[in-house]
Order: sequence, then C-alpha cells, then structure tokens
Amino acid sequence: MDEKQPPQVNAEALFTEAQTGGPGAALAARRAALLAERSDPALARKALALAARLEPLDPTPRLALARLHAESGDLAAARAEASAVLKEAIDKAAQARAAFMLGEMARVSADAAAARTHFELVLRIEDGLLAANRSDPTAARWYARARGRLAELDAGAGHLDRARAGAEGALAMLRGAAAQIGEPPVLAADIADAEMRLGALELDTGEANSARRRLGEAIGRYEALAITEKHEPHWRAVLADAWALAAEADYVRGAADAARAAMDKALQARIRLATKHPEEAWALAGTWRLRAALRAALGDAQAAAESLQQARALAEALCLQSADADVSARFLVNTLLDQADHALRSGELNQAREAADTARTQAEGFASERVAVGYWLGQTAACWDRLGEVGRAAGVLAQAQDAFARAVEFRRLALDHEPQSALAARAVSSALLKVGEIALQADAPESARAAFGESAAVRVRLAEASPNDRTAALGLATALERLGLAAMACGDRNAARQAWEDELMLADRIFGDDDSLEGMRFRAIVEAHLANAGGPGSDDHRRTSMARFDVLSKAGALTEREAALRRKLWGN
Repeated sequence: MDEKQPPQVNAEALFTEAQTGGPGAALAARRAALLAERSDPALARKALALAARLEPLDPTPRLALARLHAESGDLAAARAEASAVLKEAIDKAAQARAAFMLGEMARVSADAAAARTHFELVLRIEDGLLAANRSDPTAARWYARARGRLAELDAGAGHLDRARAGAEGALAMLRGAAAQIGEPPVLAADIADAEMRLGALELDTGEANSARRRLGEAIGRYEALAITEKHEPHWRAVLADAWALAAEADYVRGAADAARAAMDKALQARIRLATKHPEEAWALAGTWRLRAALRAALGDAQAAAESLQQARALAEALCLQSADADVSARFLVNTLLDQADHALRSGELNQAREAADTARTQAEGFASERVAVGYWLGQTAACWDRLGEVGRAAGVLAQAQDAFARAVEFRRLALDHEPQSALAARAVSSALLKVGEIALQADAPESARAAFGESAAVRVRLAEASPNDRTAALGLATALERLGLAAMACGDRNAARQAWEDELMLADRIFGDDDSLEGMRFRAIVEAHLANAGGPGSDDHRRTSMARFDVLSKAGALTEREAALRRKLWGN
C-alpha cells in the first residue's frame, strides 16, 4: 500500500486555526504569515496583526508587520507599528530594529533630520549592547548599518569627509564581524552595501581606481546572493546599480572598453530582473538612459541614440499602464528632452524637433491641468527652449525667436507660482539671455538690449540676496557682458562702458586675489571690451588686457576668440 501523504500546509487554513485561539494560535498565525508573504501579502499582514494581539509582549510580529506595511507603500501604518515597538518593547535589540525602520522611512520620505535622529538612536542602543558584549556580531552589524546610513546622510548634506569616515568605520565593523563568524548571506550583503557606499564616495572625491576596486568587491558578493537567493529581486537590482557605478569608475579612469562592458552588464541584470518582475521595468528604462549618457560621453553617438530610443519606447509603453500619470510623465518628458539634446549635439535636427515637440505636448497638458503646476510650467519652458535651439541650429531665426520667447513666458509663469524661488528666477534670467542672443543674430539690437537688461536686473537681485555666492556674481557678469555688446550694437558706447565697468568690478568678488588663468582670462576679456569702447581710460585697459592675454598665450591657454581679441587690440 502507498504510504499516506502528509497534508499540505495552507496559509488560509493556518490563519483560520489561529483565529480559533488556543495555545498554538500565535504560532499558527506566524506560520500563516510566513507562507502568505509572497503569494498573499494582505493575508500575511492580517496574520501578523493577529499574532501581535495574541502575544503582545513579543515584538517580532509587529516588526514584521511594519516591514510588510512599508513594502506595500502604507508608510503611516508602518510607522505606527514601528513606533509602538520602540515605545513598548523591553528587548533593546527590537527597539533598535524599530528605530532603524523609522529612520529608513524618514530617509525615503526625504526627512533627513528625522532619519538622522532615528539612526543616531540605533547607534546609542547598539553601543549599549556592545558595551555589555563586545563580541556580539548582531549588535555590531546593526551598529554598522546605522553608521552607514548616517554616512549617506552626511554625503547628501555635502559633508564628504565625515561621510567617508563613517562609511569606513561601518565597513571595518562589518569585516570584524565576518572575521569572527564568517560571512553568512546577511553579513555578506551588509559588506557589499558598505563597499558600494564607499566606492560611490570615492568616485565623488576623484579616487576612481580605489572606487572600482571596492565596487568589484561589492559586485562579487551581490552576484553570489543573486544566485543563491533566486526569488529575491533586490539582489539583481543592487547588482545592476553596482555595475553602473563600476562603469562610471571605469570611464573616469580612462578605461573605455571596461566602462562599456560594465554598463552592458548593468543593463543585462536589469533586463533579466524586469523579465520576471514587470514592476522593475521603470528601472530598466532608467538604465537605458544611463547607458545613453555613458556612450555619448565615450563618443559612441549612434549607440547613445539607440539607447535613448529604447528608453523612450519603454517609457511610452509604461505610461499607458501607469496608475500615476504625473510621475510616469515626468520620466517620459525627461527622456524625450535627453533625446532632443543628443540629437541636437549630433546634428539630427528633425529628430531633435520631434522629441522636443512630443515632450512639449505632454508638459503643456499637465501644466494646463494645474497638476504640480510649477514643475510642469518649468518643463514646458524647457521644451520650448529645445525647439528654440533647433531653430537656431537650422538658421531659422524667426522660429528660434518665437520658441525662446515662449520659453521666457513659461519661465515667468513658473516664477509667479514660486516668487521666492531663486532657481525659478535664474531660469527666467537664462531664458532672457537666449532671447537677447537670438535677437542680436537677427540684427535686432534694441530687442536684444531690452532682454539683456531685464536678465541683468533679475541677476542683480539674486546677487544682492546672496552676496557671497560666486555663482550668482558670475551669472550677473555674464548678463552685463551681453548687455554691453547689445548697447554697442545700438551705438550707445556710454551704456556699453557702464555695463562692462560694472562687470569688471565683479572680478574681485568672483576671483578674489586669485591670479589663476581663469581670473586672468575674465579680466582680459572685459578690459578688451572697454578698450574697444573708447573713452577715458581705454588706453590703460588696452595695455592691461594685452598683458593678460600675453600671459595666457605663454601658458598655451589662449582660445581662438581670445586670440582674435588680442589681434584687434594690437591693430588698434
């Protein structure tokens, strides 16, 4: 006779058994949650909630419930569960896990201050556990995790030295734990994360060779995890990110072929992931865009264009399926603008026009519906800007003038929506510069002068609001130079001299006592303009300008435009 087969364990049956109560009810609820986590997350959450009620002193079900709520996007419920554990749990280790979860949720919500508070709390709790037992590898691992997250926050705030120290400390603790207990998968994952974090920081500080070595360490561990845990998509996702960073490191260190190979491996990992997990298709589209940027930087224009077309086709298909039209359209419009920019650089004007106009149609639709209106007004302006660049490149100045003028109007609307935004004000000023430049090309100096004057006025306000901001001063200098050129084209030498004298006064604010070649170049060009404008002091400006150009020439740093200015000064 055949042996009797054991009954199949069923999550719903276990949950029903747990609901009836009894001494094994809590265990049945936890088992039901474990079985249902992948196939029926809603049932898993109900089972964990039941387990938490049945055993209120056990923090494990509540921590698991908080994790499942977070993974489903219900951050409010996840925070409530984690906060309850942090407040009520007696187990210090459980409190640390809850604090770490709260820090993670604050981090993804862009609340850096709250994230820092919770991660620092994790450090204090784990430090107390380590003080009692220095050989506790679990406490060391969670301490290192929190320290690594704080390093990421420091890097985001621009404190790279502090971030580097924190990231190195986290990795050292993890390697110490590995020396003690070996490298189980969970510890291998933490070490890989720490290596990748340090690699990214080293890329930011120009240490490409060291970064590539660290990223290689991370890649090896992620590849092993992707093989041993085939049903966990996270490992292929981080593996793809690690290969993309490795491609950047290879590019920076001049290894073009290695950069191409690394980026293609990132793409392959994303393709395999999206094949099994359709929700990962957006990340695949993003990787196509990264590949396009790398190939463009390497001079592979055709490969970059093909990558952008792949990203666009995928984004267009995903937009039709997306429940969040605004977010998906943002990705698509940015992809189209990337495509337009690349086509402009490659001289493919028809492709650039089509991509920019398609993006414009999308952006204007959202702007008219007043969905995140400030953002979409700015994006619509960016689309018109690209159409203006297409017209300028094609030599159709009337078309370029119209497009740049429309860009200015949308930039003004965006500024009206956010009147305190310095970024929106700079965007208006930059758009006005383009209107002025195209007007000069079209022999309309008065129109150019008006546009440059308005741009300069905006930048005066920005410079006055941030007197120590070198970028704001440099922006004002750019507008004043253009204003002087337009005034000269109008025959108003006095106004031109005034603009350039104001620009020259900004040199000390921009460069200080720095006698670098860039400061030398800036002063030489402005003084050449003043010499050519004539009037009092023009001879002195001519001599000092020629002397500065001589220094640039001896240094081999003279551009063709500057050489022409120098010859003009000699001729005069």
